Order: sequence, then C-alpha cells, then structure tokens
Amino acid sequence: MATQISNFSWHRVAQLYQYNAPWIRKQTIIYFLFSLVTSLLYLLIPSETIRMGIYSPCRTILMFMFIWAPIVFTKGGDTRIVDRLLPASAFEKLLFYMTYLIIVVGLACYLCPWIAETISMGLCHSEINGIEMLQNKRAVPLVFEWSTYLSTIAAMLTCFYFVVAATRNRVVKAYLISICVSIFLSTLNTFYGVKEAIIAGYKEAASQGSPAGETEISEMVSSALNDHMHFSIFALALNVVFIILLIWLSYRSLYRSNL
Repeated sequence: MATQISNFSWHRVAQLYQYNAPWIRKQTIIYFLFSLVTSLLYLLIPSETIRMGIYSPCRTILMFMFIWAPIVFTKGGDTRIVDRLLPASAFEKLLFYMTYLIIVVGLACYLCPWIAETISMGLCHSEINGIEMLQNKRAVPLVFEWSTYLSTIAAMLTCFYFVVAATRNRVVKAYLISICVSIFLSTLNTFYGVKEAIIAGYKEAASQGSPAGETEISEMVSSALNDHMHFSIFALALNVVFIILLIWLSYRSLYRSNL
C-alpha cells in the first residue's frame, strides 16, 4: 500500500523526474532535434513551394509527436505497480506530468518553429511582402489560434489519461482515442468556423462583379472570420472545459492509485 502524504514537497517532484529521466531525456532531445531541423529547412530552402511542401507535413508530425508524448511513460512496460510505491502524492505526480508534457515538451516541439516563422516574417525582401504577411496573419483571429492550440493540448491530455487510467491495452487506447479527439476538436473548430468564414469571404469577393486581388480577398475573409467568431468561441470554451475535465480525471486516477 502506498504511503499517504499530506504536505507538498518540491524534493519529491524532483525525485519523480529522476525516476523518469532515462525516458524523458531521450524524448526531449529527439523532439527538439526534429523541431530544429524542421525550422532550419523552413529558413534555408529558397523555394516557397518546396519549403511549404516540407514544412507543413513536418509541422503535422510535430503536432502528433506532442499529442502522443505521454506514451513515453509506458516505455518501461507497465510500471504502475512500482509507481504506486513512489513517495509522492497524487498532486505532486500530476504537477510533474503536466509540467513536463505541456511546458517542456511543448517548448521542445514548438519553440524553434515559432522562432523560424518570426525570423521569416522579419526577413521579408520588400515592405509590401511584409505588410501582406502581417495582413494574412491578422486574418485569423486570436481566438481561433488559441482554440487550435488548446485542442492539441486536449488531445495530448486524452492520451495521458488513458496511459495512467486504462487497465488493459492502454497504449492502443491512448493512440486511437487521442486521434479521435484531435480529429473531432479540429473539425469542430476549423470546419464550422473557418470554412464558413472563407466561403463567405469568397462569395463577397465574387459579388463585386470583378475578380478581387489577394489583398481584397484577405480583408473579406478576415471580416467573415470575425463575423463567424462565435463558432471559434464555442470551440475555445469546449476545449477549456474538456482540458479541465481531463486534468481532474487524471488526478482522480493518480489519487486512487495512491490508495
């Protein structure tokens, strides 16, 4: 029976890191190197068509690497019986897992691409291109971007929950159900929000009687996105509720395993 602990201790959180270090160090290094190579290719390849043809699939791979990061805690086999005996409370375990998965893995996956995209925007060859890039960036409301980020975190937490809670076939369940959650949340956010907004924007452009330029279409799509923002707000709220629920379920599973 695991020892019940009432007080919080950073020392025990550090011990959890030492216990999991052999697996998570390798994962962090591999994730960071893949992210770094992807970002360098984005910056160094001169052809935009080739660059995006390589960068876009790599970003998708990074997304699934992030979603499936909790699988690393199964690399030593089913060690949950040993995990129960670790001198740490359920909250300390949850804090360690969330810090590693959301912050450490998140930075390993997305910091380099963010820097590369920022540098690319700053190295525009002309002022016009820079203005167009900023306009295209603003065409997507911040609420949609946050909803997209949160849906990825929700899918990752789904994977984590089944890693710590499933009694049988936890790896298979973690992979399959996290994919389903990712597809559902992405579809909810993208299809019902952005798709409708883009269609509305192009319909407005077509109603002008003459072909609209890229700048005009970008402005129309941006306006339509703002008009359809309620879809993204709903998806954002759903993601937040789902994340809170998954964290609570994960904590409950860790707490019960400590009894």
